[in-house]
Amino acid sequence: MLTSVNDHPKSLDSCYLCIVRFRKSYLPLLAIISLAAIAAYELYWIKGLYKTRREATVSEIRVSITWAEMEELTARRKQSSDSVHFSAQVYGGSNVRLSKIVSTQFASPGDSIPKAITVAKVDKPFEADILGETSGETNLPVMDSILAHRLDSLGYPLEHRIVLMDGEEVLAEAQTPAYTSSSWDEHISMTSIANRGAGYELYCEPMTGSILRGMIGVLLMSAGILLILALVFYQMVRALRKQRELDEMKSDFTSNMTHELKTPIAVAYAANDAMLVYGLDKNPEKREEYLKVTRESLEKLNGMVEQILSMSMENRDRLSLHIENTELKPLLDSVAAQAHLSAGKPCEIAVSVTPESLTADIDASLMSSVIATLLDNAVKYSGDSADIRLTAEVIDGHVRISVRDKGIGIAPEKQAHIFEKFYRVPTGDVHDVKGYGIGLFFAKTIVEKHGGHISVDSEPGKGSTFTIELPPVILNEVKNL
Repeated sequence: MLTSVNDHPKSLDSCYLCIVRFRKSYLPLLAIISLAAIAAYELYWIKGLYKTRREATVSEIRVSITWAEMEELTARRKQSSDSVHFSAQVYGGSNVRLSKIVSTQFASPGDSIPKAITVAKVDKPFEADILGETSGETNLPVMDSILAHRLDSLGYPLEHRIVLMDGEEVLAEAQTPAYTSSSWDEHISMTSIANRGAGYELYCEPMTGSILRGMIGVLLMSAGILLILALVFYQMVRALRKQRELDEMKSDFTSNMTHELKTPIAVAYAANDAMLVYGLDKNPEKREEYLKVTRESLEKLNGMVEQILSMSMENRDRLSLHIENTELKPLLDSVAAQAHLSAGKPCEIAVSVTPESLTADIDASLMSSVIATLLDNAVKYSGDSADIRLTAEVIDGHVRISVRDKGIGIAPEKQAHIFEKFYRVPTGDVHDVKGYGIGLFFAKTIVEKHGGHISVDSEPGKGSTFTIELPPVILNEVKNL
């Protein structure tokens, strides 16, 4: 069996369309996965930063305890005649190490000017023997006061309790006034320098809050980056969804337009073939009948083409409105009569104009097309029979034209889209209602070019009401679209 060469491009096009649809379907998922991966990485990075800050904070607290202990020891030593003042460069950690000892000798207790100063370098772990006699254990309340002041100055205003312990024995303890014990308390242990064999146990409120406050800039920047990325991904997904909808609308428009255009062409061909094949030129009545059918089909085809061209010309600002003061009663009666004749089903169209002499400044031809479109839709979506009310009246100085039917109605979520170009309310694969989705867009465009407004009020199962509201007067006799 031979295969046509033309089948290969079609199969390639089909493959391409499948690839495009696959990419459009999975791009939103890939965007979400990417955003989640970025968020996870930022959280991992922030967690690492928090851990580093926490370790630095604990180390700083250890150093502060040693510093406070040395300050308290210095204060006690200064009370003796041969006082030694110790200052230290301390390295954080559980094994605290001094790099030097400064010995200051005073002539008598209470002197502020030292008699001699000696600096000794220390290359081995600090031992209490180097200090000589300590004249008793650390005065913990004084040391705690020094510690609290230092922590405040470093930006760690932690409420805490500190205990000096020798093994299991509590030697002394002190705490800040606002400290209350909690199961969430932090616990820091370290060896005392001035009290041989003893150690400190520090209990303080959770440091998480103070650490996070120190990271507020980083956290805000990370949140901002995530928010910007989320907005970018959202706009991308939204654009892709909109593009997919436009592709579907384009496909529906092409399918519906092809079907609509082929119908009058087929009728005209059939009528013309009947006259040629059966020699109807010798039967004036039949010839006139078939010529009339051909003319009506061509007029319908011309109307479709004009409507499509109007949409194209609207984008190029080349179509003109020819405004005239027009009586609405004859215009609405004529449009209603045409709609009744072409309905193809039992149809009742009641026309009401109040007052009957009501006029409006409109382009009669284009406004007739707009109202004809609304009536045509009312007939199409009214089931087996149509009951339509076409009214015109003046409300608050504005001319209002309404088309009301008792058809199937329009779902609320679809009403916002029915005036969009090429949009048709989805009906699946059922094509019993013909059209190609530009009628209401055309109507909206023409009404707005008149300076008016068109709206819809509909409820599924109860029908729809389309309302055109025109301004009282249109000053320009010709408006460019």
